[in-house]
Amino acid sequence: MSQYNCIKEKIDITFPENINITSQELYDTAENSYPNGSPWSIESFQTDLETPLAGYGLARRDKEIIGFIGYRHFLGEAEITNFGVHQNYKQQGIGTDLMLASLAYLKEQGMRQLFLEVRSSNQAARSLYKKNGLTEVDIRKKYYCNPVEDAIVMQYIEQIEG
Repeated sequence: MSQYNCIKEKIDITFPENINITSQELYDTAENSYPNGSPWSIESFQTDLETPLAGYGLARRDKEIIGFIGYRHFLGEAEITNFGVHQNYKQQGIGTDLMLASLAYLKEQGMRQLFLEVRSSNQAARSLYKKNGLTEVDIRKKYYCNPVEDAIVMQYIEQIEG
């Protein structure tokens, strides 16, 4: 198990190999993280938890899950599938800490390239991603629903020294 500690608020960020979280806990956290509620159903989270290439990083304060980042990783490429911080904990650096920890963890696992989609209107997330080395590479028209909105595809490429 990899663990990244954030000292400022006694927040533990972990990327366990055998994650101990339920689809209901992920759904509840997502429901409290996104302005329009969870983009995934409980069943979608359950399917993801059962997928061998999928994983989650969790931000916890005491035992409460206050943020998560979902990913899929295969042959040096990763995709962020979900990323949320509970509304009560936004603007405290937890999203930045989760992003940095996930990049570090995925690099340890051999990731060389990462992709994600973000709502075009989500300026805070886009700024966070850019600050952490991702670049906007494409637009997926009408990708999101509730409300219908374009997705910005962002990419991170690991710089290999040599």
